[in-house]
Amino acid sequence: MADAEREVDDALSGNVLSVQELNDRIASVVQDTPALNGVRCIGEVTDLHQNSTALYFTLTDGNAELPCMLWANRYQKMDADLEDGTEVILEGDIDYWTEGGKIDLKPWEVIVVGDGDQAAAVERLRSELEERGWFDDEQKQQPPAFPERVGVVTSLRGDARYDIQNAIHGQDPTVDILVKDATVQGSEAPMSIANGIHHLDRSEDVDAIIVGRGGGSDSNLQAFNTERVAEAIFTANTPVVTAIGHTDDRLIADQVADVATITPTAAGEYIVNSRQEFLGSEIEPLEQQLDAAYETFQQEHEHERELAEAVDEAAASEGLPPVYYKAAIAVLLLLLLAITGLWLGVI
Repeated sequence: MADAEREVDDALSGNVLSVQELNDRIASVVQDTPALNGVRCIGEVTDLHQNSTALYFTLTDGNAELPCMLWANRYQKMDADLEDGTEVILEGDIDYWTEGGKIDLKPWEVIVVGDGDQAAAVERLRSELEERGWFDDEQKQQPPAFPERVGVVTSLRGDARYDIQNAIHGQDPTVDILVKDATVQGSEAPMSIANGIHHLDRSEDVDAIIVGRGGGSDSNLQAFNTERVAEAIFTANTPVVTAIGHTDDRLIADQVADVATITPTAAGEYIVNSRQEFLGSEIEPLEQQLDAAYETFQQEHEHERELAEAVDEAAASEGLPPVYYKAAIAVLLLLLLAITGLWLGVI
């Protein structure tokens, strides 16, 4: 028996739990721990979404996060209006979802404290940058229609890198892609992302820069709401396209960027589609104008030909040319002279 098979048999001979059994055990510990029941926690609501049965959101203090689930019928009876950025005090039980293996807080009471510090800080920065004109359309640069080299700022360990690369090379394998590894989450992320943009911007060979990362909570995407990243994008001489967190233009980085796309794949497609858009907006109208001009020329040529034929037909309908008439008159005169000569007996 091979060593690996023997090792498996030895392991199976012990007390091996199924995932369901282990999750049930964890759930029992959570439920039976008094310190996890009836807890009160203060934090800021992020990533709020809901369906007909429940509200789901994340409670964060900027350093840590806790998933929360609030039943919809319970929420309807509360005097609370939750939205992203609301600071709240929640009172409820910690619950362990055995099927999904996740812990969350199920509150039965919600006390709204006010606007959260994080949300307020982001809105202050947004207002300040808007006053500076950093979001104005006049500041936007149009990415080139035919980029030869595209710079990408993202994590080498993330899927965003491959999504962008596959989207570009799926349609145009000749485009060169230069990836700058960056930390895209956490306290080091703003500086890392900004440095990546600066580095690629200094390269004269880069025609456009994509700044991207995959999905994440509002807290995970916080680096893209910082002034450091916004400034790097705004001051870049190279057009910048953002594709951050599968969101729709709600981050400051998206508002400063020359073009904001929803996903990394969409960013890659946009870069390649700019070539198609150029052909559609510039070449195809020229081709249509040439076709129309050629058709007009053909019509005019046909009209002139028809006019020439009509003139010829009209001239032909007037009878024989004048020379024939003159010859006939001459013959008639000769006959008349001959008859006159015979009548006078001259001939």
